[in-house]
Amino acid sequence: MKNPFSWLFSPDEQRILLIIAAFLILGSSLQLTGYQGVAQSSVLSDSLLVDLKEDTALIVDIRTATKAELMALSGIGPKRADDIISYREQHPFRNVNELTKVSGIGIKTYQRCYPNLLVFGDSLLTEPATSSSTKAKKSSSKASVTAPVNINTCSLEELCTLSGIGPVKAQAIIDYRTEHGPFSAPDDLTNVKGIGQITLQKNLSRLRTE
Repeated sequence: MKNPFSWLFSPDEQRILLIIAAFLILGSSLQLTGYQGVAQSSVLSDSLLVDLKEDTALIVDIRTATKAELMALSGIGPKRADDIISYREQHPFRNVNELTKVSGIGIKTYQRCYPNLLVFGDSLLTEPATSSSTKAKKSSSKASVTAPVNINTCSLEELCTLSGIGPVKAQAIIDYRTEHGPFSAPDDLTNVKGIGQITLQKNLSRLRTE
């Protein structure tokens, strides 16, 4: 039987048309079977990973942390990180409270770091020696855990009393309001990088903007 397209297209052109038609048929078949490719699932996976990262607090194990990880702690710079590493090489930490034995790290620095430290050993049973004034501050700090927090005016320490908010995220909130102006509503907190809906919902009852 004579090819009806032979007078319209050359043999090479006919082959190209056949290949295009085959791809069109394959695409239609995949669409009918509900295949959507890996792109969409990849996007969903990436989105889930971002949400998890946003609401995961930084936890540092001073027994094994690298210099970079130690420097992520509030009040710990390059020299203090080196001091911690040098100290633990000679005196392995038995509990997290022994961080105060490192030269240059006092009670105040320790307390700022504590929310982001992995607690081990007998740390839950013992406390670093503190003055009466420091103990009074601790008592007031416990009371402030349920107190309202004005995200437009509060300090870094007050922000750190929020669930899931450590020194890094607290500073990010302060930097954001300095650059963009006051938050108009608590929901705007999610505009800050690293703070997602999970963190917002956990703290919503305490957040204030005026």
